[in-house]
Amino acid sequence: MGLHMKVADIVGGLIGIFTGLWVLWTSSNMPADVVMKIGPGFFPSMLAGGLILFSGALLVKAIQGKSKGRLESRQWSDVGVRRGLITLCAAILFVAVMEPLGFIPTSIVFLTFMMWVLGKRNPLLIGLVPTLITAGVWLVFEKLLHLSMPPGVLDSLL
Repeated sequence: MGLHMKVADIVGGLIGIFTGLWVLWTSSNMPADVVMKIGPGFFPSMLAGGLILFSGALLVKAIQGKSKGRLESRQWSDVGVRRGLITLCAAILFVAVMEPLGFIPTSIVFLTFMMWVLGKRNPLLIGLVPTLITAGVWLVFEKLLHLSMPPGVLDSLL
């Protein structure tokens, strides 16, 4: 294993740990729900805990010299690298426009785009899956957990 991979895994592990800690800190400031005793910070806290756990494991493996993979194999021309960057940009855009446009239309467009990026071209699946997933997530959070999702342009309809 080369030094580059070890450094990349150490840096990646530290970034993951610090990101998880930041999410835990910000989600702890969210108010708890009076009825359900969990608030909007519950799920981000769970995900942050997982991120910290797996980033810590990556960090330990790198320090022990047991990291796998080759940093040299990841170039801009690599399909996986391009998909990763496209996914990152799409996720940033998704978060930026969700509040004004709303969860439902933004999620349907995001999931449709991600299916296309991942090579899914079946028109029936592309039309159906994002809509059903978005409806399911919205129903669980909005109706079952009573956690408001941004209505955006659909405010008068919801």
